[in-house]
Amino acid sequence: MESSNNRKESRRTFLQSTAVGVAGLGAGAASGCVNRKREAGANDTVALEILEPHGELAFPERQGLSAPRLGNLNGKKIAIMAMGQDSMAFFDTIKSKLKKRYPSVAFIHYSYGVPNAPDISGKIANECDGWIDGVKASETGSRHDSGARLEKRGCPGVAIVSDAIIKAKRLLLDMNGMPTCRVLTVPAVDYLVAKTDPELMKPVAEAAFDEIHNALIQPLTKEETEVENFSYDYSPKKFTGADYSEANEKFQQYCAENFMTDGMPVVPPTREAVDRMLAGTSYPPDREIGLMFPKQGRATVEKIAINAVMAGAKPEYLPVIIAMIETITAKDFNQYHIVNEILPITFISGPIVEEIGLNNEVGYLAPGHRANAAIGRAMLMCMINIGWRRMDVYSSPGGPGQPAAYANYIIPENQKASPWEPYAVSNGFKPEESTVTICEGIFISRGPSETLSAAGFKERLEQMRGMFSPSAGVFGFFGMPRSGVDMRHMIAMHPTFARQLANAGFTRESFIKWLHDKNTINWDKMSEDERKEFREMAAEGKIVGIRPEDCKPGLYREPFAKPADVAVIVAGTGAGGVIVFQTPCGSTAHVEDVTVTRPYMHKVIHGATLTKAGK
Repeated sequence: MESSNNRKESRRTFLQSTAVGVAGLGAGAASGCVNRKREAGANDTVALEILEPHGELAFPERQGLSAPRLGNLNGKKIAIMAMGQDSMAFFDTIKSKLKKRYPSVAFIHYSYGVPNAPDISGKIANECDGWIDGVKASETGSRHDSGARLEKRGCPGVAIVSDAIIKAKRLLLDMNGMPTCRVLTVPAVDYLVAKTDPELMKPVAEAAFDEIHNALIQPLTKEETEVENFSYDYSPKKFTGADYSEANEKFQQYCAENFMTDGMPVVPPTREAVDRMLAGTSYPPDREIGLMFPKQGRATVEKIAINAVMAGAKPEYLPVIIAMIETITAKDFNQYHIVNEILPITFISGPIVEEIGLNNEVGYLAPGHRANAAIGRAMLMCMINIGWRRMDVYSSPGGPGQPAAYANYIIPENQKASPWEPYAVSNGFKPEESTVTICEGIFISRGPSETLSAAGFKERLEQMRGMFSPSAGVFGFFGMPRSGVDMRHMIAMHPTFARQLANAGFTRESFIKWLHDKNTINWDKMSEDERKEFREMAAEGKIVGIRPEDCKPGLYREPFAKPADVAVIVAGTGAGGVIVFQTPCGSTAHVEDVTVTRPYMHKVIHGATLTKAGK
């Protein structure tokens, strides 16, 4: 390992160079970019030494279970923490069978387990002798585990999840420092088939009853009580082979077997390659940017650089990547949500877009553009390695995964073709500043397109309005919230539609207000004919979350609470289309200990050394 002074001198050398390269991909890599040295005494062996990409855990402490199990349940109060109505049907059977065996057992229901819900574990522990939590059937949505919190308070219990997410549950418990909490599984297919049918649910619960009962009463084992703290060897790793190709293949296989890659080959992060990458920033390598979930690994500048090398990035991309990691590791960003592949949506605005060659025209979300792909992939690689995100565990809701996760959604502003001021400037930043803006996107919808429709501007404007209507998109699934609070909408708009809006007199801000006013439900301002039509739609179930009895004075719903909740950026080419990314809570909302949330996470790109922008 080189000394700190040698690394600084190495970085200065790179900064003085007029041609800054990047580590090669595979056996044909340029000499000097990859550590290819002969082992002493073994002339036919090549050694490849790579720096460790994993982030050092901020909280490596682990503890075993200590609260005694309940034994006889007579006279005991058991907390039931049901995840939903389908869970209630499951627990009805469990409670009935427990009551039959223990006539004086009592049950208290709590609303607990919703992502980032207030911590009421103290209340439950004070009021109850034990607990049952479940049934979680899809991805784990919260970074905290209710069972782990209760066990730490001395209240014993058992969690029930589907077998589809048992790995994720185990990792969540480990992240919460309680890896041996008792967890049982039910067959995912059996449970989900029965979730809307109490009669089908009954045999599913009956099949799980004995295990649930035993988990509540059986004494703790030695393995459950004696747990070691997390430990890991963060030193450089060495791979040898008869030639570079063999050594590199061993490295690639090591990454695949240890969940250190997105499944694609990665660039070896040798000392030379990482120093070359670090030349792109003035930040010191040991500067900590933030903690990355799920395991809360420390994202230092050097660890980010290591993963940027692995993703195939160039040094001049590094300040953008650092700003993105700084954004998602902010305290008021629900980073754990995007770990579960509710993908982050990134807007990049400012002069750095053109300077580093981000594609903001045809196919800006498509493969084939190094800056776009490598920057988006670098964020994923940081999640995988610095945050210890297992790609075989954390997947999209429903489990199939999303191909877009390979490079994420990187949306660079096409300011040349925009009729409005730069997106960064519209958010209060200076024209010379470059920024990244990130939020999650749960619903992704295609809007007006120049290539898919012959409709005119008025028809496209109406189509745009319809994407925010009470029965469309996110509202067609969740329904409009009572106040519009925490709704987030990110709009990537192609230049033709933006120009048409400007020609019609719209500014970015007035267009957002138009979307709000045209889609707000305000019973008091409706005409009698409008009220009649609206009441009929509610009776037919066409407006989610609104019943006929709600149709009365005072009824008010809005698609978002304030204009700042909608982000509009111009990207793509004239013959492009509009894409709307929506989320009903937002990754900047509902973070447990943050009382005032920002509508979006904006970060200014700083520390650049190889570009004029972002210095």
